[in-house]
Parts: sequence; C-alpha cells; structure tokens
Amino acid sequence: MPVVTVSFLKGRSYEKKKRIVEGITKVVSKELEVPAEAVTVIINEKSPENLAKGGKFFKEILESK
Repeated sequence: MPVVTVSFLKGRSYEKKKRIVEGITKVVSKELEVPAEAVTVIINEKSPENLAKGGKFFKEILESK
C-alpha cells in the first residue's frame, strides 16, 4: 500500500500537520484508487541545524531574515 514521506522544518502545530496528513491521504487514495485506510503518511520533522539548501543551513537562512 502507498507510503508517503513528507519532510519539513519543526515548528508546525498538530492541527496543521493533521490537515496535511488528511489532504495527502485524500489525494493519494483518490488517484491510486485505494481506501484511505491503506495510505500511510510519515512526517519527518527536521531541525534547522540539520537541513540545508543551497549550501546553507536553514538556521542561517532563517536568522538572516
């Protein structure tokens, strides 16, 4: 059955993560024609010190804003 992994920075509320999981589940269920109960969503929350983009850690990016 489908497994979807989503990675993003830590700090989002439970309610926001719940909406993300519900939305992903709905789309995957519909498009792959499987029951929602068959869809697994894994959330990987990353700290800004452990995720980089363009050679810079997100900690540096966020601090420069």
